[in-house]
Amino acid sequence: MKSTGRTLFSALIDFVRHRRTRLSVGAGLLGLAVLTARFALRPPPRTALPPAVFPAIFATRILPTRHGQLVYHESGQGEPLIFVHGVYPGASSYEWSRVYPHFADRYHVLAPDLLGFGESARPDLTLSADKHAELIADLLRAKTNGRRATIVASGLGAAFVARAAERFPELVLRVILFMPLGLDTAAQRRAYQRRRWLSFVPLLHRLLYRRYLISQPRIEAWLTTFGFGPDRPLDAETVQVLLHLAQQFGAERAQLQLLRNHFRVDLRGVLSVLQQPVTLLWSDSAIVPSLAEGYKLQTLPRQCTLRQVNGVGALAALEDPDQIKAILDDELDTTLRVYQAL
Repeated sequence: MKSTGRTLFSALIDFVRHRRTRLSVGAGLLGLAVLTARFALRPPPRTALPPAVFPAIFATRILPTRHGQLVYHESGQGEPLIFVHGVYPGASSYEWSRVYPHFADRYHVLAPDLLGFGESARPDLTLSADKHAELIADLLRAKTNGRRATIVASGLGAAFVARAAERFPELVLRVILFMPLGLDTAAQRRAYQRRRWLSFVPLLHRLLYRRYLISQPRIEAWLTTFGFGPDRPLDAETVQVLLHLAQQFGAERAQLQLLRNHFRVDLRGVLSVLQQPVTLLWSDSAIVPSLAEGYKLQTLPRQCTLRQVNGVGALAALEDPDQIKAILDDELDTTLRVYQAL
């Protein structure tokens, strides 16, 4: 009987010891996982922005909005001319910084960082394409003194602008859209939302963004494949600026909205009802969206022209600003002549 009691007692002691061991190992593994996650989610060290990001003649200003502070650059006098950037890691008004100073001697130039990008606020909330259109309209109401603006925009930013022109025609005189992207075709969604499932896994998207999407090799790979045209050398300044801005706290939130399809715009439907003149600028070497897509879109607005841009990628304003400035000069001068004749 005593032997049986000692056996049961020994078994109980062994069970407790093994349970403590398992708990200790589990706690250790949990602690290791927490430390690993904290390390993985920690923002990479940021680099300093080069002075060229902020053109000397432009003042940097802030527009308070209901969703946070919107930063924009401003200079010049005359008719309002607005430049709106696209959507990609590290996106900001820097995209147009080698082009928009050229027009400050003739126009009242504004170049905003869309909310969630650049130096603007990066709120932790859903910012749909319609909300971005409303924020663009808020900027126009605040800064153009009732004059209708000409807006130059690219990529998804161009889709936001087209939506703003549709909803607020009293604010927009004309739009010039460089390869507008609405995510309204299967090919575009495949190209830009291949990792959509990650957006629904807690922490996984942020982990992927911090440790993969905004690494220097990935930024350089995106620029080589999509940002710049074929055989164009990488621009070290552009790499540095995109890395810096992509590493800002909360910068991944805009990419999360992109993955969750919150930026989708029915671009065909919007362009087909626009009353304003539309100019489409399209690279002859574009992959997504292709030049063929540009010619299809050209048939939709009431007044639309399409002009090819030679040998450039999605960031044409950075890689070949002289070509973009020449095309815009020609387009804007033509507009002035038409309106003078009327």
